[in-house]
This record gives sequence, C-alpha cells and structure tokens, in this order.
Amino acid sequence: MNRFALILFLTLSLVLIPQAGLAASREQCFRETGYCISGPILTYWRRNGGLSTFGFPISAQRTEMVEDRMLTVQWFERDRLEIQADGRVTAGRLGARYLELQGRSWQTFPTVPQAAPGCAYFAITGHQVCEPFLSYWRTRGGLERFGYPITERFEEEIEGRIYPVQYFERRRMEYHAELAGTPYEVLLGRLGVAVMAIDGCVPLLAEYEPIAYAYRTLLGCPIASSRELVLVRQLGLRSAPLAVQRFERGMMLWVRQFGGNVLSPGEIFAFVPDAADPQRWTWQRFADEWSEGIPTGVSEPPPPGLYAPERGFGYLWGRNADVRARLGWAIEPEQGETGGYRRFQRGFLLFRPSNDMVFIVSDGGVAFYVARR
Repeated sequence: MNRFALILFLTLSLVLIPQAGLAASREQCFRETGYCISGPILTYWRRNGGLSTFGFPISAQRTEMVEDRMLTVQWFERDRLEIQADGRVTAGRLGARYLELQGRSWQTFPTVPQAAPGCAYFAITGHQVCEPFLSYWRTRGGLERFGYPITERFEEEIEGRIYPVQYFERRRMEYHAELAGTPYEVLLGRLGVAVMAIDGCVPLLAEYEPIAYAYRTLLGCPIASSRELVLVRQLGLRSAPLAVQRFERGMMLWVRQFGGNVLSPGEIFAFVPDAADPQRWTWQRFADEWSEGIPTGVSEPPPPGLYAPERGFGYLWGRNADVRARLGWAIEPEQGETGGYRRFQRGFLLFRPSNDMVFIVSDGGVAFYVARR
C-alpha cells in the first residue's frame, strides 16, 4: 500500500469510527495487527491524533526497561507510548534511539551557530527548525511531543524514495512534496516499527516479561528458537524435565533443553548463594554424564538428617571435590518437577513453577534467584 493510500485509509477509519462508541469504550482493538489499546495510553492516543499520528499498535502493553526505569509501555507504528511513575503518558525518545541503533549518534551531526530567517534556534542542541517542520512542531505539541531537534534538515532514503527529513528526540519528520497543500505534507516516520525491528526482543509469555525486561541489560534478548516451558505431557516423558535438590550451602538443578523436536542431553547447574546477598548466586554448569545403571561413586553415609545425592547429582557430586566442598550434603531428596529453560543472548532463565521462582543466569557466572510475583 503506498503512502497516499495509507493516509486515505487512516482518514476514513477515523471518520467512520462511531464517536459515541469511542467515548464509552475502555478498549479499542485492531484486526490489522491483533493488538488492543486501553487505559491511560488509549486516552492519550485518542486525544493526540490517534491513527494518523501514532499508527496501529504493534505490541501489547508491557513492562520494559526504559533508560534505567521500569515502565509500562506500548509500541505503535510511529511511536512508543510510556506511562511514567506519576501516571503521565509520554512519547518515547525514538528519534535519538533510531540514530543510535544505526551507529549515527546525533551528537556527531553538524550544528549551526544561529537560526536562519524564519527559523527557530535551540542552543541546547545547536540546531534550528524551519518551515514547514516548524509550524508542525509548534501546533502539534512542541517540546513535550517531539523534544528538541537533534539534526538539521537533510535528505534521507525512506522506502526507496528520497525525502527531506529532520530528527527530533522523539520523532522523525518527513516532508512529502507529492502531498503539498494537504494536511499530510509533513508526516511522522514509522520509527516504532523501525526501532522494534532493530532493538526489539522476541516476546516471552506474559508472566515472565517483567523479569526478562528487568534483567535485559544483563541477559540481552531471548533467543527465538529456545522453548520457554517444557511440559511432561507434551513430550511423553516419564520423568519431569526439571529436577531440583537443595544442599547445605546451595542447590543443584537438572534441566533438559528442548528445541524443535529434539531433546538435548541433560545439564546440571550448581548454585551457591552470595553470603552478602541471598538473591545473588554464583553458578557452574556441567554435562550430565550419568546414565541408568552407572554407580554414583558416593559411598560415605551422610550425617544424620542429611542426604547423599543420587543419580546424576550424585555422580557429579561424588567425582567433583570442588562441587562437593561448595555445596555440602543434601538437605532433602531430589525432587522432579515441570520446569522451563529459556536461552538469551548472554545467559538464560530457569523457571521453577512449583514455587513461582526464576533463576536469572548470566554467562558471566552470576545468577539471581527471584520471585516472579
């Protein structure tokens, strides 16, 4: 669909929506993308131009890390709307972020010492805004909606055509000469789509997204081919795909990854908590080399009230003096449960649904054991 047809479609969509229904509804859904808008974001979206300004929603509302703050956000074709801690809805800084993701830091763009006639100058960034962008900036929200200009006007290729554009902290304005004389000669770039395509992460199950975004700096994005939750009944296994055993000074977990239709060999993780921070753990990963019928090699009886690990845990514990010294004896029998494993760019999550806990495990050898709720 070309841009003029899209604009016509958006305009007709706004005209044809029953206004009484809009005022009464608390949610608005779009078959085009399968997402709905609700709450403060819907109010902001409707009051500030709706489809013609923001485009369709391209995500659900979700929690994300935004400049070191956890915020509820929703992505749109042209924007990311954010609910701040005080309840205000603001637009994301997608203009600056898009340039950064392309390796074009806005601080490196040429500046000007003063404004040309008829333009407005912003000394804080060293850029001016001239017509027709200046009128658009002033009449549609100014500094709050767009932020400061972070480039001069220049020509850029967009969808195979060259347009005059200017980047602002939150948006990119585009001048379309073919639409001169219409309300659409200045359009806002589809930066929501563009930034998500470069910087977005594969969605997780909704209950795990807050934790994933909270630790995104540590883990990066989830890897698409990794399975979030492995269910016994789906795989036809007799044993649970996650086994857990607590020790005097730590914990062992056994997990078997599942990718496509192939079960990987099992892996054993040994976790030891930090004495100064009970949520912070160090970890080691080992291949599970035990198989049915192989002796574990643990011959010493455990002290009263404690347990000797068995099966794969016992095989590792009995042959690795360092693991044995770090963990001590088991304080409970091994327990099997249905769990999950999700790989990320720089680590992984281990889910324990039985107690609603998640291990956030980084490749740097540090883990965090946190409650999901």
